[in-house]
Amino acid sequence: MKQLFLFLLLAFSTTLFAQRFTLEGQVKDPDAISLEGATVYVQSLKDSITMAYGITNKTGQFSININAEEETKLLFNVAYLGYQPYSKDIDVPTENKFDMGTVTLSDQIEELDVVSIIGKAPPIVIKKDTIEYNADSFKTLANDRAEDLLKKLPGVEFDIDGNITVNGVEVEAINVDGMEFFGEKMGDIALKNLPSNVISKVQVTDYKTNLQKFTGEESDSGTKEINIKIKKGKNTAFFGDLNGGVGTDDKYQANANLFQMIDGKQIGFISGTNNINMRRGFTALPDAKSSTGYVESDFVGANYSKGKWNETRVNANYKYSANNVDNSSLSFRDNFLPDLNYTTETVSNSTTDSDNHSGDLDLKFIIPSKNKSSNNKIQLSNELNFNRDTSDSFSDSATESKSNDGEDISDYNANSESTSISNSIDNTIGAIVRTGKGRDFFNLKLSTNFDNSESDSKNYSENILYQRNTTEIQDQVRSTDNSTSNINFNGYWFKELFTNFRIIPKYSATIYHNKNEKNVFDFNEIDNDYSDFNEQQSFDSKYVTTTLKPALRFRYEYKDFRFEVEGAYTNTFRKYTDELITERNFNAEFDYITYSSRIRYRDDKGYKNISLDYNQNVDLPSSTQLQPVADVSNQTHIYTGNPDLEPGLSHNLRFRYQNNIAFNNITINAETKAEFVEDKIINSTITDADLIKYTTYDNINGDYSLSGNASISKSYFSQNTNINMSAKFAASYDNNISIQNGVKFSGKNTVYKPSVGFKYSYNNKFDFGINYSYSVNETLYDTDAFNDNEYFVQNLKLDTSIFFFKNAFFSNKIAYQYNSRVGDAFDGDAVFWNAGLGVQLWNNKGTLTLVGYDILGKNNGYRRSVTETYIQDIENKILEQYFMLTFSYKFGRIAGQNMNVRPDSPSGRGGYGGGRRGR
Repeated sequence: MKQLFLFLLLAFSTTLFAQRFTLEGQVKDPDAISLEGATVYVQSLKDSITMAYGITNKTGQFSININAEEETKLLFNVAYLGYQPYSKDIDVPTENKFDMGTVTLSDQIEELDVVSIIGKAPPIVIKKDTIEYNADSFKTLANDRAEDLLKKLPGVEFDIDGNITVNGVEVEAINVDGMEFFGEKMGDIALKNLPSNVISKVQVTDYKTNLQKFTGEESDSGTKEINIKIKKGKNTAFFGDLNGGVGTDDKYQANANLFQMIDGKQIGFISGTNNINMRRGFTALPDAKSSTGYVESDFVGANYSKGKWNETRVNANYKYSANNVDNSSLSFRDNFLPDLNYTTETVSNSTTDSDNHSGDLDLKFIIPSKNKSSNNKIQLSNELNFNRDTSDSFSDSATESKSNDGEDISDYNANSESTSISNSIDNTIGAIVRTGKGRDFFNLKLSTNFDNSESDSKNYSENILYQRNTTEIQDQVRSTDNSTSNINFNGYWFKELFTNFRIIPKYSATIYHNKNEKNVFDFNEIDNDYSDFNEQQSFDSKYVTTTLKPALRFRYEYKDFRFEVEGAYTNTFRKYTDELITERNFNAEFDYITYSSRIRYRDDKGYKNISLDYNQNVDLPSSTQLQPVADVSNQTHIYTGNPDLEPGLSHNLRFRYQNNIAFNNITINAETKAEFVEDKIINSTITDADLIKYTTYDNINGDYSLSGNASISKSYFSQNTNINMSAKFAASYDNNISIQNGVKFSGKNTVYKPSVGFKYSYNNKFDFGINYSYSVNETLYDTDAFNDNEYFVQNLKLDTSIFFFKNAFFSNKIAYQYNSRVGDAFDGDAVFWNAGLGVQLWNNKGTLTLVGYDILGKNNGYRRSVTETYIQDIENKILEQYFMLTFSYKFGRIAGQNMNVRPDSPSGRGGYGGGRRGR
């Protein structure tokens, strides 16, 4: 705390006595046209450190607050795509304002898709619909990974489940140098294995499909995509690392990575083993969040990519992983049903050993037009992936059920052991053809999927029913052979009939076939063997569905607006036959028409996006929901289908607002959604006095939900200080209708969740980040059979790092949670503190860190869940306290330099920040 106080005191005193002034002006092109979105930034002449930056507004004006520290002269820069960079030395004024007047940029001599920047790049550059972070402007620890860097970037947030947002908008994909890394859409391997100090830039753009990237179509996803760019000198980089850790309670981790990045080519190899619940990768300081169960993992993978996203390319990878998972839990549930309230307490244990082999091969061939002046071209693609899983598992559970007055109702004990093997092969052949004037194209795609799984299991359950004074026993062996094929053709044509008006006909056809054979044998006490064939639970079935869907969309663009409307007709036919029980057989045909529409506004710079969408979705009943035959495989819960089910139809409205006020470094996002459901398919359950449940399916009307959120973030940057502030408010309202014990009722659930975040770093010596959220959950019922309930949950996360002496650091990750209505048997609050004390060795090639996981031993695995029929508190087995000594060693060369050593650039004109910065 003393060091923290000294750092804050230093930051305050430096700010108090330094020369501060506002730099203003206007940026124009040679024709005196104002340039919006130009990056204006000021650097120190001594060491090229960026001291402040800003973005011009619609009239080309900029206003930057600058803390000059002890500088007397500064370097003023302007960068804008398509224009030559502008630089000028300026004297630090004695007044509090300095007017640069009009700054005129010269046209770029050559047409380039990059911005040339002299000296070190500014921390953030906004170019149309892209936010680009300069990685070197954000301090990370020596052995941090890409994930740790992202967490330090302004506006980037990871929630408790690992979901990523940028300025409140969901991230849908993460790439490395524009391509998927190890075939993963969300880049989990890249985030957990790429060292943070090999990253040059992090680019955030609107998420686009492969089709939209190839054709240049605008994104309509409403989500974001992150691209991690690797540092390269002369377009090459070679690097790797070796990592290991040994800890208390026999904890360990080891990891080795090797990567080579050549312009348009990626080669990667990863491997590792650990027993600290990491599926793959290496961590010097785990996040402060509960990790359920005990997991031992081994993994290895290789990746090869050649070619950029907009050229002929190949992407191939192979991954193998082996996991041993040990779980256990204790749960207590209050059950509320009409005329039946009771409690259940369950203890369960499970173990699973699994092996997984997977691989992907993605080939894309670009065929350009013979006419060099034409934009027409063809992309032929073939995407192949396979997956093989094998597993051995065991589980047991014991459940005691009592009435509210403490009387025993039932004791249920069950255990099972099983082995399974599954294989799948997916292949997609596609062709995208750009025709006409470049705005016309058509897309054809043929996808095939073949799956096969086999399993053998032994299952035993015993249910003691005290009111009947009987014991029901189920002792069986089961074997299953399941094979599935799915073939889909999808095609559509984008045709511009006249200026800004396009017609988009679509057609989709799908054939699905499933063959499922399940043999169940009951134990015969006379034979002392599993010799009694159970025909009721066995089946030998074939299930075939065909779906045809023609659709037609119209699109009209007027200035910054886009209008779309689409209608689709769908015909689905289903046929199910079973060789054992003919009562399961059925034919079903569904015909329905759906509509969708969209209105979108987007300014020409891409800063502001506003859209209103309407969609209809159809929920077709599954085969099990249609079969009027009881499924008694679980003796405590029996399911029976309803052949008279109708498809459920949902009406969805969504409004989105995104505004990047770059001039003020402010980003605002808002979204509201509404869903109204007709003929919703629900479970209708009757629970008898012995707690045996009988469930069928029914259609109901009246279900709807409303939700919305709004967020704002603001960043501030100076020579020594980097600050980011964010606030978000989310709310939802759900009206859920259910049928329990023959009583139809609705539960009205309301959730409010405000949250705030603050990040602060000072002079590469101190990092501080804090996030706080408070959520209120309230449920009201329209029947006296259930008690209304309300509770709140608080979450606080705190991350700090202090850098002292020359190569030492101390880092903390702290999380606190409080649940106001966790049951008496559980703690309502939990404190989770992880810390690491480390030192960099051998010119930063090695890092030695002492890590403490759950130092206070106060973390717990308690969770609460609330539905219309129960409130449940559960305690899961979690990874417990340990201490570990880790060591990391990095090697390789980037930009012609050892990856851990920066080139000297006293003039401020060189280094990794110099040269060209891509779009």
